[in-house]
Amino acid sequence: MVTLEQIKLLESKIARAIDFLGRVTEENTRLKKRNDELEQTIARLKEEKNKVEAGIISALGRLNQFEDAIERSLSSEMNRTKPPPIPAKDPFEAGTPVQEPVRPYPPGQMPAPPPVSSAYTVEEEEELEEEAEDSGEAELDIF
Repeated sequence: MVTLEQIKLLESKIARAIDFLGRVTEENTRLKKRNDELEQTIARLKEEKNKVEAGIISALGRLNQFEDAIERSLSSEMNRTKPPPIPAKDPFEAGTPVQEPVRPYPPGQMPAPPPVSSAYTVEEEEELEEEAEDSGEAELDIF
């Protein structure tokens, strides 16, 4: 048989289930509203993205037009200031002197290198050495 305590326990469980359903229903309503807000934000961001892309494409098109205008201006300026081309001569044409190739010296017949001379006289070099010794900046002879 069912006792009074079992009925009260069942009644308390039903009350807790009703409270839980109420809280879950409120949370569901709140989440649906937040979902709608986020969908509106997404739609607005997509519109802004499309406007930004259109602006970038427009700016790139204008930049291309500017580049084309500069290139046309430069090429027309170059054509005005460019001297007429000089016709190339045929190297095998009669009367054209033939240039001999430069050949290295034959072995053993290399000219002697020019003598190395100092830019200073012996007296000037001695004076420079004395000045360097006096100032503490003496040169080191390594040869």
